[in-house]
Amino acid sequence: MMRKSKVMIMLSGLLLLVSLYAIQPSDVFACSCAGPPEVAESLERSAAIFAGKVTRIAGPAQKLVMSSADPVHVTLEVTEIWKGELNPVTELTTAMSSASCGYDQFAVGSEYLVFASAESGRLATGLCDGTKLLTAAGKELSELGAGYPPKAASAPGETGSDTLAEGMPPSEGQAADQTFMQRFFLWGAVAVLMAAGLWLYFWRKRKRNVK
Repeated sequence: MMRKSKVMIMLSGLLLLVSLYAIQPSDVFACSCAGPPEVAESLERSAAIFAGKVTRIAGPAQKLVMSSADPVHVTLEVTEIWKGELNPVTELTTAMSSASCGYDQFAVGSEYLVFASAESGRLATGLCDGTKLLTAAGKELSELGAGYPPKAASAPGETGSDTLAEGMPPSEGQAADQTFMQRFFLWGAVAVLMAAGLWLYFWRKRKRNVK
């Protein structure tokens, strides 16, 4: 009887833990932005600010369980830069869906004003960074003023690398990705513990019946 009580207490605790996370779906499945950042703020916190035309969009590989935080790779032809030293063709990533703070409005052939952060030397942007269609960025372009062109194209057979501002904090989209992964592993651990507890309970019950 004592062993049964311990098992039930353990299962009750695990169910309570699951319920605590279940009532907070907004932290995982929704993105909330404080509002579009001011240009002065973006100039300070962004690793790169540039205008470019999207030439290619590569979505995440198909898998059994897809996440709104899965990365999408966007290739752009850079036309003007206000921060950072970029190649004429630059790639950045964003979360697949706005639910995970991804900027999901990129379209091949359209031009954008991009505010990007950097992580491990790679560009990334998100819903809360201020990236938008170039045609809708009149106010930002006016405040940014004149920019400068991208770096000279690399010689045939060579691939250059973008030079980004170092030490930039991850974007809100990247923070959401990290939170999602932390919750994912936690739920996995809880599921394993619950399965182990149930197996132990029924095993002991069956053993007593056999006796």
